[in-house]
Amino acid sequence: MAGTDPGRSILSFIDDARFLPEAAANPALRVLLVATPLETDARAVLHDVVIVVTDDPRWAFYSLHNQVALTSTLETEPSVIADSASIHPTAFVDPIGVEIGANVIIEANATVLRSARIGANAVIRAGAVIGTSGFEHKRTSRGVLSVVHDGETVIGEGSEIGSLTVVGRGFSRRHTRLGADCRIDCNVMIAHGSQLGERVFVAAGAVLAGSTAVGDDVWVGPNATLIDRVRVGAGARIGIGSVVFREVSAGDQVLGNPARVVARS
Repeated sequence: MAGTDPGRSILSFIDDARFLPEAAANPALRVLLVATPLETDARAVLHDVVIVVTDDPRWAFYSLHNQVALTSTLETEPSVIADSASIHPTAFVDPIGVEIGANVIIEANATVLRSARIGANAVIRAGAVIGTSGFEHKRTSRGVLSVVHDGETVIGEGSEIGSLTVVGRGFSRRHTRLGADCRIDCNVMIAHGSQLGERVFVAAGAVLAGSTAVGDDVWVGPNATLIDRVRVGAGARIGIGSVVFREVSAGDQVLGNPARVVARS
């Protein structure tokens, strides 16, 4: 079921009966788009939810999301760039909706896109891309639907983004955030909605999939992969080439595919 967000009134969709119990257990659910064959079952268990029947609820949900996202992210304010920032002539900074703080350095051929916020003293190395739309596409009965990204991309003060690294734009009300004094190596992918604490170090070739949550002082080794929505506690170490499928507790050291705990602090 898409659209789960505790504490808010939720509109979501279901195209598979397996997710009806999850929908019934969500007190924030107000409106549910359901496929025609699921209408009877949905009405039987969701008594206080508005049921909307459609031939393709997935397409309807994400089409609505796109429309809302496009109308809510039409920024018109010019970008604000501190006088002390140093931006290479070949770099691109979107003229709308960007904030760049004092003493920021943006090197050659770097790209900073709309809704990016870069804190003071940060460094964006050559060829890095900040705030691009992420890999979020849906197969529907009406074809492939690409989902609009509507969040911010926030780079904390004093952080450094390595050459050819990509930091994706926030998605579905979850901003992408890197805390202060992070160090991100070259050729790293930090996907939409990922949120890193302070002083996080990520080595070359690592992939942080969508909506990962990484605590302060974490080390992510070269070519490691964190799957979407995984959580890593403060001070943990992810070894070279590890593939992290489940939560890593604070202070743990993990290694392997799948990653296993090899030491605890």
